[in-house]
Amino acid sequence: MTPTVAPNLASATASRRQFVVGVSSLLAGKAVLASGAAASTGRQSAVRGHDVDVVVVGGGFAGVSAARDSMKNGYSTLLLEARDRLGGRTWTADFDGDQVELGGTWIHHTQPFVWAEKERYGLEIEETPAAVADAGYLIVDGERIRLTEARYVETYEAWRRYHAEARWIVPRAWDILHNRDAALAADRISATDHIERLELSSLQRNYLRAVIAIMANGQPETMSYLELMRWHLAGGGFLPTVEDSVARFKLKRGTRALLQTMAADAGLEARLETPVQSIRDRGDGAVVVTGAGEEIQCRAVICCLPMNTIADVAFDPPLAAGVVEAGRQRHAGAGFKLLLKAEGDVGNVATYAIGEPIDCVMTYKQAANYTLLVAFGKDPSDLDVDDGDAVQRALRAHVPRAELIGSMSHDWNGDRYSRGTWAVYRPGWVTRHYDEFQQDRGRILFGSGDHGEGWRGFIDGAIGGGIRAAQRAKSLLG
Repeated sequence: MTPTVAPNLASATASRRQFVVGVSSLLAGKAVLASGAAASTGRQSAVRGHDVDVVVVGGGFAGVSAARDSMKNGYSTLLLEARDRLGGRTWTADFDGDQVELGGTWIHHTQPFVWAEKERYGLEIEETPAAVADAGYLIVDGERIRLTEARYVETYEAWRRYHAEARWIVPRAWDILHNRDAALAADRISATDHIERLELSSLQRNYLRAVIAIMANGQPETMSYLELMRWHLAGGGFLPTVEDSVARFKLKRGTRALLQTMAADAGLEARLETPVQSIRDRGDGAVVVTGAGEEIQCRAVICCLPMNTIADVAFDPPLAAGVVEAGRQRHAGAGFKLLLKAEGDVGNVATYAIGEPIDCVMTYKQAANYTLLVAFGKDPSDLDVDDGDAVQRALRAHVPRAELIGSMSHDWNGDRYSRGTWAVYRPGWVTRHYDEFQQDRGRILFGSGDHGEGWRGFIDGAIGGGIRAAQRAKSLLG
């Protein structure tokens, strides 16, 4: 029987093999946020000649954090978001009655900004079953290798050897260039280049390559060695803690609940479906021009757009050349994420693969008569996620007896407001671009979660980027 895929948010007819995936069910905060030109802050700048004090561009976690803190700092603030929802590359969705995350998902107490928000608002977490799986496999060219206790020990040793110099090269994960020369030397080689320097077994090499592909969400050689060390050290420098940091705890009511709570806390009002055309620093303030041609006069702008899309906005003064170059090249996160629904209980499994269209499959939820799984792949050209038979075959390489009912995904690479998944720096990017990535431009401040340190590319990094940008706006505006 051919499974039916509910692709990319398209509607489908309800049946045992199909789900209705309506766009209206996926909107975050639509009921509390006004849309388009009808929105009005109701608050104006006290400074003559300005409509508001601060305009925040981009409504992901970075933008919502920046806007909330700017309002709490006493500045009239307007948030502009091109999509019809808040969240950016996070998206809480309904999948045949189950809440799932199409984008960013997991949080952890090693992630200081997001964990503080979860504590501040008293939000509950829940665990992903496969974080403590009953069975693990490494699949290499079609061969499924059961990860016994002894083999897990072998893979942990591979991870330890790989990062043996990490604490010396990057002693401070939130100050990545503290040991500048060593860090830049590590930046110039790929994460896979470093594997070749080590004496490892075949199992260990294959394990490392599989894990790097998952972390990069792209070809493993496109992630720098420095970038992988940053993940390792931010996660506590110990593989089980790193694994828990990136794939164990998620918000019980979804990322949408945190976004809505943050927005409500500040009385934040936003204009959805309002892309920005240009941003200009005029010296004593700034002008933001929307796609509809409306001009908004403000004292400062906080830009929280993803790095792969920022060059779509015209800046005056222009963006730094390195920022434009990196955005046009795109960061390495260019894979896909799939939510899969299989018949029955297929078990609590975690699998990793080399040479398969899907790099990783994890049990997301176990129910009485079905199992939800989450899967990642490094290259969308390896798998047509809209082809139910192809997805079925790819899943069975990981879970041989799984009978696929349906799947759900979003094309983050084709999405013009993201053009990629999570941000992963390529070899040499810190050397060539890092200083330019950090630069504000007069009245135009930058708070993207794709730049910065620590958990860059994660929800935590986005919140941190927004909070720090709001602090700099406060220093600027007084």
